[in-house]
Amino acid sequence: MKRVTLFGGVTTVVALLLVAAVASANSPDGCATIRDGTITDSAGNPVLLGFDQFGYNYQAHLFVGTYDSVDRNLDGTYWGYTGDFVDDELIMKWSDDWLSNKDCDGNGKLDRGIPPFPNDNVSRGWLTNDVNGDYDSDGDGSQDAHYTLFEKIVWVGPGGSLWGEYEVIQEVYNDPAGGYHGLQFKIAAPGFGLNDHWTAP
Repeated sequence: MKRVTLFGGVTTVVALLLVAAVASANSPDGCATIRDGTITDSAGNPVLLGFDQFGYNYQAHLFVGTYDSVDRNLDGTYWGYTGDFVDDELIMKWSDDWLSNKDCDGNGKLDRGIPPFPNDNVSRGWLTNDVNGDYDSDGDGSQDAHYTLFEKIVWVGPGGSLWGEYEVIQEVYNDPAGGYHGLQFKIAAPGFGLNDHWTAP
């Protein structure tokens, strides 16, 4: 069971920044977009349209990759952890309040949370994890067992049992070798049970 010539270059960069600034200023809501080229990731790299090498498509609120690539470091680990789960397939989807595809507060990063932005970098929405993987169930070194896992995670505010501010509100786990079949638990109302069922924005 288991539970990614110097002067000409400078001129080009300046020109791109000016174009991006004009495009942002002319957008209906005044927010910078990924297309503008002014939004960067945590390492300072420009966030691009479409899928990046790690499996993130920030415009589409989608990740398709593995546990290894989710930390944006293809090193055979998941945030430094090793195990046979590291190469398991992972699909994540999230709401705009979890991680937006715009920069409306002007900090050069994709926005998190519900407007108005408190600038505390806290995701205040929902995220789903859809996992498909194999593992060694009997210790003989072969990946002989298959499992699937689906989870819904929501922000609930301080006091949540996951990461201090979140809850897993639904889990569907299929692992025949481990004896797990289907819905493991579900709490709250249908859907993601945000805000009206958990906490006020």
